[in-house]
Amino acid sequence: MNFQNKTIFVTGAASGIGKATALEFSARGAKVAVVDRNSELLAEVVDQIEETGAEALALHCDLTQGDEVFAAVQATVSRWGGLDCAVNAAGVEGATKKLLDEDDALFDLTMDVNLRAVWYCMRSQIEQMLKQAEGGSIVNVSSGAGLVGSARSAVYSASKHAVLGLTRSAGLQYARNGVRINAVCPSGVQTPMADRIVDSFEGGAPSKGGAGYPLGRYSTPEEIASGIMWLSSAGAASAIGSVLTIDAGFTAG
Repeated sequence: MNFQNKTIFVTGAASGIGKATALEFSARGAKVAVVDRNSELLAEVVDQIEETGAEALALHCDLTQGDEVFAAVQATVSRWGGLDCAVNAAGVEGATKKLLDEDDALFDLTMDVNLRAVWYCMRSQIEQMLKQAEGGSIVNVSSGAGLVGSARSAVYSASKHAVLGLTRSAGLQYARNGVRINAVCPSGVQTPMADRIVDSFEGGAPSKGGAGYPLGRYSTPEEIASGIMWLSSAGAASAIGSVLTIDAGFTAG
């Protein structure tokens, strides 16, 4: 899985899975555009990448705004001449509430960040990749809650199910154009988001630390990034609309 001189676009890159993915791509020789709303944390990620001698580009972007997403993709292409791989990892966790307690504002925020942003990203990324002789690869980050229901948040689960619908459908539509689109479904990952979810449960989540998972612990961001590397690599050339589940056994039962 060598990405020497490949150009990569990673959203949600300021922390968690997105950050781990950006760092792993750069360690494998890629030039990485790191995209997020948190400029301060983005700068730290860029510093980490550049300390290794790799190239990085920080792009502050509100992914719920289509024009900003398009501009970020174009800035990446202008800097390095193309777009080989994209990873859409940005997301919000919603809230620990039952459906009747989830109001319009929470619904809109969750859908905007988890679904609309992915839709905007895919549109700009696919448009660019169709111009390239070798196409490209897109990996969307869904969730274990995109495969099964969630007692914690119906709206979050719905948004992640929808990401898989986009992934599979677009994967079918553009496979013969050389654009491969796949998804990963993590669950219970050691990230700031997981910490916020634990804190949202009164008395802490029942699976705090991953104790309730078959593996007995949470997955690490680096383990999810490893799966993303494979889906983005030439070794996954025939993976089209695939869903790779890396969830410490959460959905296996």
